[in-house]
Amino acid sequence: MNKLGIATACGLGLAVLAVAIFAWNSMEDTALSTNGIVALTLGIVATIALGVILVGLMLYSSRHGYDDRAGRNQGPPR
Repeated sequence: MNKLGIATACGLGLAVLAVAIFAWNSMEDTALSTNGIVALTLGIVATIALGVILVGLMLYSSRHGYDDRAGRNQGPPR
């Protein structure tokens, strides 16, 4: 089952890469102004920063036991 999941993830990754390459090549005659480059760069930086912050908060919460205390009053799973 694990090999099937890895094969599926790789196949989907390759499909996304193929679509991205096709889209990139189909827009080769489109010019991007300086304002567009700045907006694109800020969008990429903000997206990566948000992802890093959220993953950091998730790891901090998990390692300091905040996740354990949230489910403390619940009984055993049924």
